[in-house]
Amino acid sequence: MPEDDGEERRRELAQAVQSLRSSEATERRDRREARMRRRAERGDRSRRPLRLRVQARKRRLRGGDREAQREALLKAARSVAVDVVGVAREIFRWPVRIWMTVAEALGAGILAVWRRAVLPALRIAWRWVRVAIAWGERTVTPARGLTLVAVATTIAVGGSQFGDYRAVEVGAPEYAHVQNVAPAPQVDRAMPRSAHGIWVFAIAVASLFVILFAVWRNWRLARLLLFGGLAVVAISLFVDRPDGLRLGTAGEAYSGAHAVLLGAFWVQLFAGATLAVVGPLLAMQLRGERSARRRRVSGRHEDKAKPKRAPRLRPGVGT
Repeated sequence: MPEDDGEERRRELAQAVQSLRSSEATERRDRREARMRRRAERGDRSRRPLRLRVQARKRRLRGGDREAQREALLKAARSVAVDVVGVAREIFRWPVRIWMTVAEALGAGILAVWRRAVLPALRIAWRWVRVAIAWGERTVTPARGLTLVAVATTIAVGGSQFGDYRAVEVGAPEYAHVQNVAPAPQVDRAMPRSAHGIWVFAIAVASLFVILFAVWRNWRLARLLLFGGLAVVAISLFVDRPDGLRLGTAGEAYSGAHAVLLGAFWVQLFAGATLAVVGPLLAMQLRGERSARRRRVSGRHEDKAKPKRAPRLRPGVGT
């Protein structure tokens, strides 16, 4: 019996060893088969045409080269841009510094001149202007201003009698294109006195006396300037103008003759119109000033004529 047990154990042990070996052999066979399959796959891949493999490798190399070239170009462009910016900054920095230095010096000089010379002069001028304005407000009145205008207008009327008021231009059509450079020659000039005598000059002298007496004595005389101015305008339009535009003997002696009115005629005409307008205005202003002056004088006399009232004494004070 013990021998049978020992044999059974040996058999069991032999079976266990055999099963273990068979499992190991199976694993080895599986590994070998897997290895063979991988080799077969590799063989299939290696059987692809050599040209395709070379082209794929070239594509990979080209792609890498392009990226490398692109990165190199970007780096080079960046470095060049940085260098250009630095050079430009250095180029423009010095002129800007010089300009700023010069501008600061000029600004300081201009400011010093303004503070020491120009500003004091402006202050003095402004003071004089204020003094002149104050003096004008106290002295210059509408009546005095109109009086000055009337006197100047009367002098202009009298002075216009001593200038040529008309002339005859000879060959005017030929000089039409060059009139600004070479005007047509003028002949047969004449003064206003040749047309109306000394009437306008007499009106001017009389107007001066009218202004004098109107300001000095009676403001109503200033109304006469209206009639004097209207007379000057009427003489200018109805006597001087027709006579001045008449050619006379010059039209027969020269071809292309043309009569023109000169500056003295227009001065006489507009001065007469101004005198006619200023006369009534001067009378109104003189009347207003006289009335105001009379009121002030009468007020002063009334103040002087009023009796001074004695102060009232309160009860118990001074007794």
